[in-house]
Amino acid sequence: MSKTKVLIVDDDMAASRLLAMGLEKTGAFEVKVENSATQAFGRVREFRPNVILLDVCMPGADGGDVAFQIHDDPSLRLIPIIFLTSLISGHETSKAVLRGGYEFLSKPASLGKVIESIDRHVGRPSGTVSSASVA
Repeated sequence: MSKTKVLIVDDDMAASRLLAMGLEKTGAFEVKVENSATQAFGRVREFRPNVILLDVCMPGADGGDVAFQIHDDPSLRLIPIIFLTSLISGHETSKAVLRGGYEFLSKPASLGKVIESIDRHVGRPSGTVSSASVA
């Protein structure tokens, strides 16, 4: 089975690398990290991920602007985007909707929640990938 390609776009280098390592350790994901919002569009075009984890607040451009740019491109518009934010709590994320109905996860999101969200967006049955074995 091929790995799910995940692009993490987040200006927090430590948090994005930690999340990338957790996803990679499951063996189910190929992960790239982009720490610059202004470089995100080029990285998406180059990597062609199956799903994007996108921070909301970044210097240079916010996540909504980046998402709009990605989904304005006909060759990229079907790539699901999951927003990561520290602006709202985990309880509030279940009710949050940005233009286009994107899903939100509050930061720091548990590896299990991130995997569940990715699974939903790429159509993989829930529980196929486990974060339990990742220390």
